[in-house]
Amino acid sequence: MSISRISSRLSAALLPVFACLCLTACMGNYTGSSSSGGETLADRVASGLSIRAERGSKTLDISRVLPGGRRPSGIEENGWTVFVYLCGSDLETKGGAATNDLNEMVRATGSSKVRFVVETGGANRWHNRTVSNKKLGRYLIQNGTIKDAGTVRAANMGMSSTLSDFLTWGVKTYPADHMGLILWDHGGGSIAGACFDEPNSSDSLYLREVDEALAATYQTMWEKFEFIGFDACLMSTLETANVLASYADYMIASQESEPATGWEYGSIIEYLAKHPSCTGNELGKSVCNSYLKSVDSSTRGFTTLSVVDLSQIDQLMQDFYRFSQEMYASGDDQGTLAAMSRGIQRAENYGCNNHREGYTNMVDLGGIVEACAEVTPSAQDVLQTLNKAVTYQIRGTYHAAASGLSTYYPLSLNTSKELSIFQTVAVNPSYLSYVDRLAHGATYNGGTPYTQYSGDTFFDENAFWNWLLGNAQETQQQVEDHWEYVDDHNETSTQVTFAQEPEVDDQGTYWFVFDQHGINNASVVSGLVYMVSEDGTDHIALGETYDVYGDWETGQFSDGFNGHWLSLPDGQSLNLAVESATEDYIVYTSPITLNGTSCYLRMQQNIKSGKVTVEGAWNGVGANGAIDRGVTTIKRGDVIVPQYDAVAANDDQATSHYEGEPYTVTSKRLNVSYDVLPDGAYLYRFCIKDSFGDSFLTKTARFEIDPDGTIYFE
Repeated sequence: MSISRISSRLSAALLPVFACLCLTACMGNYTGSSSSGGETLADRVASGLSIRAERGSKTLDISRVLPGGRRPSGIEENGWTVFVYLCGSDLETKGGAATNDLNEMVRATGSSKVRFVVETGGANRWHNRTVSNKKLGRYLIQNGTIKDAGTVRAANMGMSSTLSDFLTWGVKTYPADHMGLILWDHGGGSIAGACFDEPNSSDSLYLREVDEALAATYQTMWEKFEFIGFDACLMSTLETANVLASYADYMIASQESEPATGWEYGSIIEYLAKHPSCTGNELGKSVCNSYLKSVDSSTRGFTTLSVVDLSQIDQLMQDFYRFSQEMYASGDDQGTLAAMSRGIQRAENYGCNNHREGYTNMVDLGGIVEACAEVTPSAQDVLQTLNKAVTYQIRGTYHAAASGLSTYYPLSLNTSKELSIFQTVAVNPSYLSYVDRLAHGATYNGGTPYTQYSGDTFFDENAFWNWLLGNAQETQQQVEDHWEYVDDHNETSTQVTFAQEPEVDDQGTYWFVFDQHGINNASVVSGLVYMVSEDGTDHIALGETYDVYGDWETGQFSDGFNGHWLSLPDGQSLNLAVESATEDYIVYTSPITLNGTSCYLRMQQNIKSGKVTVEGAWNGVGANGAIDRGVTTIKRGDVIVPQYDAVAANDDQATSHYEGEPYTVTSKRLNVSYDVLPDGAYLYRFCIKDSFGDSFLTKTARFEIDPDGTIYFE
């Protein structure tokens, strides 16, 4: 295997190398505005939700606003108007994805009772002659025709005022017995929101801005939307549902990323034409089923889409509040905190959460609750209400445990900006305090000490709830100031300690034993494998493996590594990061260039059979927090070049970059094998994550693989 170093050594701060050292994600440079007209969101917020909690209270005080308008006369019974906020972004500019969905709407067999009212914008280029990138377009699509409904001067679709202007105009101009709303574009979950306007630095609609826009529109409405949906990635979250519960009966959204093709709009229109009296729940089931049929077989295993009964959200928030109080109290004990952290690390998570592609920090709500069930009596109440709230869902084989709703959990501690955004959408102060304590533990190496941490800040009316209620102009800065300490975060854990230091025994097994402090603080143990460069000066990362044996009761762990690795058909070993893992499968990604463009190769491995399926290539999380919707299928003739990071043999902080040899795909689909590494010398070390998400790397152990495939540690 021939690889070449292609860059000089750089600062470790500039070039991330290893999974366990590089926990700051590439998502955090949020450039979006928080409102319009130069005002802060706190100045203008007119939220449809009022929520309070007092320290020690067992319940939340929740109240929601009612619609402020009157039903117009002459509305036809069982007529539908569906508003589509079509923010084209790079999905349209690069591939015409928005144009394809417009064509689906026009080609559908509809009826006079079904109207789709679309606003277009947010893209540098449109792949049709109807839509202009110089202004916002408004179109009426009905029964196979598309008509210009008026244009508006160009505006940022990532601003709440743009959405509220469209909806206020639309509800007044095209009122209907049933109304729905679809937000179309990229999504980034509870933190980054959705609808990233490409001409405006990919500014997005944060959830608070969605709330603000809907609250303004609600003043003209006489009843809730039948449904609000996101044809976007990662938006089926508890925080999203909490915002929408004031304004809609049902939410339709995905926990996982969606392909660029998205929903099947022809099927949606035809279903409404045949079932004009349907509910949002019934329509949602149809949307889910038609979406699943349209998804490419290579990505179907990751497919999710949920229908959520928003009338259940207030009860879910109450149950989750009690659960969060118990979760927070249980975390006072270090061992219990570590056990909860281990369980949450194994829960379903969505988008991507690794050092290379970035962290969405969107974790399955049911998975979090189940991970803490032994110490939280309210866990079963949350799970029962969650099951009622999610009335229907589709989930592929790789997300078989998906509960239908996600929530924010800091698998990686990102920037203070991310946490300040989360504070504005957090559903209760106890869970926010739990997150804050994790952040303190990571930043201050286990706390100040963390057992003395107090979450009283978030029960102070002047520091948290006034933000949600919009009663204090200075609160936005207050929120951001609180989280500034996170920016001093050092990602190396000091909480990993041993009764037996890592060593290679006489049988050639690399092993260690935690002491009690280590058991009480560690949460995840994995292995990292390296090649040694030809001149011996660099250790070249092959990435991460979960082939580790361990017992959390005794604290004893050892390598389970058998020398097998994923490689291209020409034998080049890939640089692997584990994106997710269960008892049945592992999802890996690997940095490559595909036809000269940097991206990540995404692969699924069946643990029982060892079979590897290549899903395709994608870009992970962007700098603005948007998850990539475009998974590119690898095809015959594509040229792949593996990419590798390395550290100096005598200095872990000095890094460099290597690349492999070009490989041209010769078959219809790329075949990746799982086989013994080429003979030669390698290095192995353990990567140990603590309860707070920080990591510790053990010293390296050398192992060799003989030509016959025999592996032995020295």
